[in-house]
Amino acid sequence: MFSTIIKSVFVAIVAYLLGNISPARIISKIYGVDITAEGSGNPGTTNVIRTLGLKAGLLTLLVDALKGYIAVKFGFAFAWPVGEYVAFVFVIIGHCFPYFYKFKGGKGVAAALGAAIALNWPSAMLAIFFGVIVLLIDKRMSVASLSAAILYPILMFFIAREITIFALLVAAFIVYTHIPNIKRIRAGEEPKLEIGKKIKEFKEKNSK
Repeated sequence: MFSTIIKSVFVAIVAYLLGNISPARIISKIYGVDITAEGSGNPGTTNVIRTLGLKAGLLTLLVDALKGYIAVKFGFAFAWPVGEYVAFVFVIIGHCFPYFYKFKGGKGVAAALGAAIALNWPSAMLAIFFGVIVLLIDKRMSVASLSAAILYPILMFFIAREITIFALLVAAFIVYTHIPNIKRIRAGEEPKLEIGKKIKEFKEKNSK
């Protein structure tokens, strides 16, 4: 029991530090842009897509998802049967509240996506597929993310029922991080996804 606790604490630390990795900030610096000073100011996939374009956004998504995936797989290998859940929680916390960036991070969707794939890939892939469909129809990333998050525990109930409560807590946290978006959605002020605003401005400026 004591050994499991020690291992779980170690997993929590590693997962949290992984969560602190911020590809949005790193990639935007390569472009000469401070992502926290552009658009919504959020260092996440959506703001990178809006500011720097689809390629930069997809790379941000991939790295954020990868850190979630690695964290959960590490937790499973090092501290099964609780390590994967500890890693899932703390990689999202590290993503949303990174110590190295004054606790100002993203909203946890991409990191949760990777962690969910590592935990139970069928439910995660179905939720992602549903989210993509919603995005194609509605054009708002926040609506797509919330839709996938809400569907996730429902899918888990049918695919891996023993994980349903945990999935419900994860979904609730994602909804919590999107409260500002929910308020804008209700007010009809949530913007649709625009691609590469900063890159477009740069090209227009240099073409004159």
